[in-house]
Amino acid sequence: MSIFNKIKSFEFDRNRQHLFGIKSGIVWGNGEKGTSPILYISKPKHISQEDFEELLNSIDIQFIKR
Repeated sequence: MSIFNKIKSFEFDRNRQHLFGIKSGIVWGNGEKGTSPILYISKPKHISQEDFEELLNSIDIQFIKR
């Protein structure tokens, strides 16, 4: 069974409050058994915080089920 069959919805959180001490953007998967982090988007060291914020504001994440 594909993991996509177990996840009902996804939510992209830019994580401005640094939830759980994590500074990354987070993609959450919502399923029957609760919510889990699916993907973290971390800031590379060579990119400024301002540029990273611009990246998070313009990002569009899509999952393609095959």
